[in-house]
Amino acid sequence: MEPTEFLLNTKKKWDFAIVDEGHFLGELTLTIQKELVKSVLAFLNKEEHFDVLTDLTGIDYLEPIKQTKVVYWLQNSRSFERVRVATYIPRDQMITTVIDLWEGADWYERELFDLYGVLIEGHPQLTRILMPDDWIGHPLRKDYALTEEPVEFKHTAKPKVPSDIITYIGKRDQKYDSI
Repeated sequence: MEPTEFLLNTKKKWDFAIVDEGHFLGELTLTIQKELVKSVLAFLNKEEHFDVLTDLTGIDYLEPIKQTKVVYWLQNSRSFERVRVATYIPRDQMITTVIDLWEGADWYERELFDLYGVLIEGHPQLTRILMPDDWIGHPLRKDYALTEEPVEFKHTAKPKVPSDIITYIGKRDQKYDSI
């Protein structure tokens, strides 16, 4: 299959769902509407044979609205083609699980929840995976408060305190910290 063949098939069926298409260094990224991302992923998995989920991660944004870009890296096990599928999730909304498409998404989705606070509808066990269970907040969010721990140095060296260097703007969003 030519690299453009699956893209043409995807555009033919899902053109209305594609918000943006990016090409960079020979790699393709499709940005999909949040409501349709699961359907497009299912199409790529079943019809276009992108049956390997190589990664799933997030990128946090504060502007223009607080949201997380969720990125799926897919690979076709027959042709070894790769594609990235991305979508944007506002902080107060959920995304649907893709565990039924790729079993390995379980741990990726738990990591996405733990570090970014992305809520995943239909996940069988959406619990923390890297941070302690009693941890407050999601440390890879851009508005996550810096933590400080006093450190003693030899020879009267005075360490710089992060809060003295980086100004903190606004209040942390505590809405999902208890989840």
